[in-house]
This record gives sequence, structure tokens and C-alpha cells, in this order.
Amino acid sequence: MIGKRGGLLVFLYMVFLVVLFLMCSTDLIIREPEKKVYQISVIVEDDRDDNYSNFKKGMEQAAVELHADVRFITLYERLDAGQQMELLNREEQDGADILIVAPVSGERVADALSSRQVSVPVVLLGTEIREEKAAGMVTVDEWKMGEQLAGQMLQKMPPDCPVLVLAESGGPGAENGDFLKGAMGVLRNGGHRCRTAVPDKESGCAALLEEYSREHVFVLAGSADILTQVAEALADDSSQAVHAGGLYGRGSTLSILNALDQGWITGICVADEFSRGYFSVQRAVQFLEGDDGGPVVLDSYYIEKEDLRKPEYEKILFPIE
Repeated sequence: MIGKRGGLLVFLYMVFLVVLFLMCSTDLIIREPEKKVYQISVIVEDDRDDNYSNFKKGMEQAAVELHADVRFITLYERLDAGQQMELLNREEQDGADILIVAPVSGERVADALSSRQVSVPVVLLGTEIREEKAAGMVTVDEWKMGEQLAGQMLQKMPPDCPVLVLAESGGPGAENGDFLKGAMGVLRNGGHRCRTAVPDKESGCAALLEEYSREHVFVLAGSADILTQVAEALADDSSQAVHAGGLYGRGSTLSILNALDQGWITGICVADEFSRGYFSVQRAVQFLEGDDGGPVVLDSYYIEKEDLRKPEYEKILFPIE
């Protein structure tokens, strides 16, 4: 039998176990500090393509893991730098802790940060402007991407084959200026003539392709929109496809991937849009928590038809919901 002294010890031991359980499994005794939920506003130009979808998936994943509340805002009119600046000021006034911005005009955003027109921290996406006052930057080396794509083109181009370089009507901007410059530098060093043209709004790319109806030409598209237009023109008129020795560009929208799979597009360079979204939120949270790190530079990948179903590229091109 257990004596009174032994019974007291057993009782005290049971009390100790109960207290220990409460300390380990509840906050009744030791209350953990609540995790701050950061308010992040994301201001981008457009949300109508699959690149944005993958980008948004990455942001949402990071928001869940890092306890952030992400608000997405798109411009009413594309390439409207003035409207973007108004949205920056509006989101600051509405209490955003930090902004993530894909600048329509890198210079205007840089000037706003330098003059403190925008005082809330800003993480920049995909801009060539190296603004030291930004809270962070997530970008792709556009020049290197262009060189990478042109290097692949050279492997398939016959000597002296001309290259038709199609640029956007607004002229080379922050999104594709260095991309085209890097590509054309490699192509010209390889002995190829590069003609730069802007597709007409009425006739599109078809009229430019018809000018090369008697010779082979390789086509380099400076943006995802133009690459899609050229692929559609080739699909609509197969006679033009005979003279187009190859069609190359950048972007990973569903229409581009379908055209690549069908053979209208020869090769593309892509960035991991999911990672771009994830790292932009991660960089924003890191800055708010005192980590003033350097820019995040994403890799680019060259993709051809046979690469579409490789596991390492499927994760980049088709992120799981």
C-alpha cells in the first residue's frame, strides 16, 4: 500500500503532468505572440494571359506560407503610366504595408521613389531601372535571355539567312528592349542580317511575312503578343510557313505552348512565372522583417516541342493548382 507521503507525491506528480500538458498544448500559461499579417498590394499591367495566372499562383502560395494578405490590382488601360502612379498613391493611402509593382515606366517609378512621392516600400518586377531606393527587385536578365535564344537559332540557320525582328508598336521597352538587343548582337556576330519592323495594326504580321515569299527567313518576335500573332498568321496561311525557316520568341501563354506543340513555333525562351510571383512576395515580407537583401535574378529556359512534356519543364509551364 502507498502511504500518505507516497500518495502526496503521486498527486503532486499528476498535477505537474497536467501543468506541463497545458504549457505544451495551449497558450493559457505561455501565450505566443501573434504573427503579423502583412498587407501587400500588387499592381500589374494585365491579367488576361496565362503568364499572369502562373505568376498569381506563386504569389498565393507565398502568401499562405508567409502570412501575407495579397491584393491584386490591374490597370484599366494598358501602358498607362499615369494611372499606375495614381494606383500606387491610392494603395499607400489605403494602408498597404508594401507594394509589388511591374512598372509601365521604370523611370517614373524611380523618380517617385527618389522624390518620396511614394513613401511606402516598393518591390519592383522586371524593370531595367536599378533603383537603389526600392525595397527589392525580382527580374530576369533580359539581355542574357536574348543571347540564349539567338544562340539556339544560330544552330539551325543556314549561312546568310536573314532575320525578321518584330518589335512592339511602342518601341522596345523595359520588358523586351534588352531581350532584342542581346539577341540581335549574337545574330549579327554570326553573320546574319537583322531587319527590325513593327507589325501594322491593320494587316498584322502577314504583310511583313509576304515580303519574304521568295526566300527563307527566320522570325524573332520581341513579345508574347507578337509571337502569338505570327504563329496565327502561319497557321492561317501555310504557304507562308514554307518560307519561314523558323519562328522564335518569348512567353509561355497557353496559345504559345499550343503553337509550339503544333510546330508553328520553333523555340521559345521562358522564365518561371510561378517563381517570379513567389519570390516577389517573399522579398516583400523579408524587407518588412528587416532583411534588406539584394535583387532576385531568375533563370531563363529554352524550350522546344520535345521539351514540353519533360517533368522539369512541366512544373514551370503548367504549375499545379
